[in-house]
Amino acid sequence: MSQACDLTCPCPPIGLIDIVGKKWAVCVVSLLGKYGTLRFGPIQSCLVGVSPATLTTTLRSLERARLIHRVLVDGPRGPIRAYALTDSGTSLYDSIRPLASWLRSK
Repeated sequence: MSQACDLTCPCPPIGLIDIVGKKWAVCVVSLLGKYGTLRFGPIQSCLVGVSPATLTTTLRSLERARLIHRVLVDGPRGPIRAYALTDSGTSLYDSIRPLASWLRSK
């Protein structure tokens, strides 16, 4: 015998879970939250084991979710494309920091 559930789901933005639930997404958000604006190469160097194609896919999905955005920074030969957190991305980073801290304590 089943009863209808009259409780409200505590996690309505299920689409966000599809994005941040991916293996590298939280890592990218954490890197940008901790170090600020970074180019593709340094992001890839920090994420041992991520392929360039996977990182590109991750960055694009985070951009579509408006958690990160591309910016131009001054380079030795002119502007260089880099990535930074949006306000929503910063909010997400602030939310996952306690969880990361808890995981490190285990």
